[in-house]
Amino acid sequence: MVTPISERGYERPELLAETEWLAGRLADPRIRVVDARNKGAYAAGHIPGAVHLDGFATFAPLGGILSRARNGDMGSPEDFARLVGGLGIANDATVIVYDTPSQRMGMVAWAFLYYGHADIRILDGGMTKWLVEGRALDVQPANLPSVAYVAHPRTAVHCTLEQAKAGVGRDDFVFWDTRSADEYAGKETAGFGSVPRPGRIPGAVHLEWTELLDPDSRTLKSAEELRQLLAVRGITPDKQVASYCQGGARGALGAFVLQVLGYSQAQAYAGSFEQWSNQPDTDVET
Repeated sequence: MVTPISERGYERPELLAETEWLAGRLADPRIRVVDARNKGAYAAGHIPGAVHLDGFATFAPLGGILSRARNGDMGSPEDFARLVGGLGIANDATVIVYDTPSQRMGMVAWAFLYYGHADIRILDGGMTKWLVEGRALDVQPANLPSVAYVAHPRTAVHCTLEQAKAGVGRDDFVFWDTRSADEYAGKETAGFGSVPRPGRIPGAVHLEWTELLDPDSRTLKSAEELRQLLAVRGITPDKQVASYCQGGARGALGAFVLQVLGYSQAQAYAGSFEQWSNQPDTDVET
C-alpha cells in the first residue's frame, strides 16, 4: 500500500497531489490538469479534462512548444504566458502536471514554478497509479477557451550558464548530474542534440533521476529515503544545488523534488550539459 503524501515527511507536500484528491475535483473550474506525455499517449487516453503539453518539446527552433531560447536557456515570460494562456490556464488555477511518470513532468512542472505560477503540483504516481486504481480516461482532447496569463520569472530557482561557470570549484555549490551512469562517465549521450564533448561538469556528483521514484508504485520516495540518497553525495540543504542532465528535463525533475524537500537553494541548470559541452571556455570531466 502506498504511503499518503502527508505521511512521507516532505517540507512542501503542497507541491504534490494525490490521485484520489484529483479524481474528486476534475469538475472544479479552478483545476487545470496538464498531460506532459507525447501526443500519441495523450490521444490514446488521458485524464478527463487534461490539456497537452509535452515535457520533451522544449526547444522552439526544433519545433518544440515549451518556450526555450535558442541556446537552451529559458525562453521569455511572454512566450510562456501565450502558451499556457492559450491552453486555458489562468494565474489563479491549481495546475496538476502528470505523465507516466517520467522526467517529462519535471520539465513542465518546474517551468511553471520558474515562471512564477502560485499553485503548481505534480500528480504523485502519475498515469501508472491512476490506471492501477481503475480511474477513468478520455480520448477527446480538451478544448478550453484562451485566457490572459502573466508570467513572473523566479530567477532564484534557475541556474544560468554564467552562474554555472562561477559555481565550479566552490565548496558551497554542488552540481547534481541526474543522467545515467554511462552519460556521467562520458561513455554515451542521450541520443539527441549536440554534445561534442561527452562527460560531466567538473566536480559534479551523480544520482540518476530514476532513483527518486519507488520502482513499483512510481510514487516519490519518502523524504527520509531521498535525503539519505542525496546526503551521501554531498547534496545537502546548506549548499546551492544545480541539477542538470543533457537537455533539461531530468535535471528539472530533480530540482522540483528538491523544492518538495525544502532545499531553499535548489536550482535547475536548464541549459544543462548540452549547453555546457558546446561552450569554448568550459572544462569537461570524464
